Amino acid sequence: MRSYISLFPVVLSLLGLTACGSETRNGEAGASPATTGGAGGSGGTGAGGAPVPMGGGAGVSTCTPGVPATSQIPRMKDAAYNAVLKDLLGVTAVAGELPSKALAPDYDGSMTAIAWDGYLKTAEKIAAEVMAGANKSQFMSCDPAIGTCLTDTIKSFGRKAFRRPLTAAEVTSFERFKSVTPVGTPDEIAETILYAFLASPSFIMLPELSADKNLENTANKLTSFEAATRLSFLLWGTVPDAELNTAADNDQLTTKEQIAAQARRMLKSDKVAPAVARFHQAYLGIETSSHWLNNKEHDPKFGKFTAATYAPLLGEMDSFFKELVFKGGTLNDLFLSNVGFVTQDTAALYGLDPKAYGADPVRVELDPKQRPGFLTRAGFLSTFSNYGTTSPILRGAFISGRILGINPGEPSPDALKTPIPDGVYTTRRQQIEALTGVQPCKSCHAQFINPAGFVLERYDAIGSWQETDQLTGPIDGTADVFLGNGKSKTISAPIDMMKELAALPIVQRHYAEQFVTFATGRSPNSNDACTVDRLATSLAQATYPVLNLMADYTEADSFRLRTVGQ
Repeated sequence: MRSYISLFPVVLSLLGLTACGSETRNGEAGASPATTGGAGGSGGTGAGGAPVPMGGGAGVSTCTPGVPATSQIPRMKDAAYNAVLKDLLGVTAVAGELPSKALAPDYDGSMTAIAWDGYLKTAEKIAAEVMAGANKSQFMSCDPAIGTCLTDTIKSFGRKAFRRPLTAAEVTSFERFKSVTPVGTPDEIAETILYAFLASPSFIMLPELSADKNLENTANKLTSFEAATRLSFLLWGTVPDAELNTAADNDQLTTKEQIAAQARRMLKSDKVAPAVARFHQAYLGIETSSHWLNNKEHDPKFGKFTAATYAPLLGEMDSFFKELVFKGGTLNDLFLSNVGFVTQDTAALYGLDPKAYGADPVRVELDPKQRPGFLTRAGFLSTFSNYGTTSPILRGAFISGRILGINPGEPSPDALKTPIPDGVYTTRRQQIEALTGVQPCKSCHAQFINPAGFVLERYDAIGSWQETDQLTGPIDGTADVFLGNGKSKTISAPIDMMKELAALPIVQRHYAEQFVTFATGRSPNSNDACTVDRLATSLAQATYPVLNLMADYTEADSFRLRTVGQ
């Protein structure tokens, strides 16, 4: 950009972009389900060290009508940043990497100097590449040297980038680049304008600054532009489309009926698929930031599992949820469907011939007794295992924490270092029972954690079905599984456990709660509990499609109203 590169600090100064505001969420870190207990989550114990029920269990937050406090300026997450640049400018890579590569990983704290520098450098590269390449027409459709082209571009592109019309003052600020000294060529000025847009907090953040009050004067009403942005980033992870923008321009996103109508329209688009995948990744604890994604290697003695196996196994999980959700599947289907997506690298784990498959996943129907639902897919089972052995503890803690919402608490540091007692063992189950059979471990493990994991001992460390344990003994998959409300039931087969889980109100409620947590970035609280209760009631209906949950959530008061934290 010639000498104009040195003017970028001036550009920022002209627009008041020398700093970004805080996006803290009123003291909360925008906890994902990965931090709310269960396997890998931060635990908590009540009086006397008793397990604390998390979302969906007895003693959770009860409904208190009201609108929880939210951030006024949440930051656009990295996945959304990539999607937005693709939709606005056709940009899918910067220097061969995803546009978000140079940004700080997703976080919910204040903007740091290092993070801010990443945005500035990325904006500079994108502006230069767009103006020099085929995507220039997506930024401007006219010759910057002619007439009102630059002003028209500022208004039209600004409407899309800021998700609202620019104010007259903003238009004037962008127009001042035409008179900056030294005077640049029309293309250089246009490039600087694009840079300024991409470096603006109004682009990077998703501001919700409306001060208009609702009738009760208890909360601020989102503007139609803010509602459109919130809706689009929730469902599509990107900027609103033309129809949603038109509704916002006409102020037709002020009631829950108007918002829900747009949500139902948007859910018919395949653009919602990434949101479906991201939510279920969070539900499973295998989102991009999860430490469980490091658990992708297994002992070479498991010949069916190679370096090429893990990625398609995780891809199968995404495909499984997308298939069921988009085909009207219910929560029951998520726990019981035998649909799988197999490649040449994963077929053997399911007892299928790898030669019959290629690199692309193929939809198959697996043995319904052996493979009911997502908890029996090799992607889940191999992730929640050890390098060389199964882990009834990891699998059982996952079901206790994420599925049932019961937080058995953190194990003591000493317990984590305790070796399996000496002895002769013919099954992994015997080892775990010996390891956890004494206090302080026994009270939690015997009731809440181990039993569900023992039922899943039918699957080895890489997720294949097994009748004989690695230690040569027969698999004992019968256990008294805790099902909430102080009740346990003797279960001998994975399919029976999945049927029980799918029918439990506690499971339905916790699934709804985790979706609300995903959608809002808030930890479970008594205000959101009202929305959770309503959604859980819908999920309890045998024919209720899981996809409807996303539209029904937008009818909550807290979707179109917000309060400011202290």
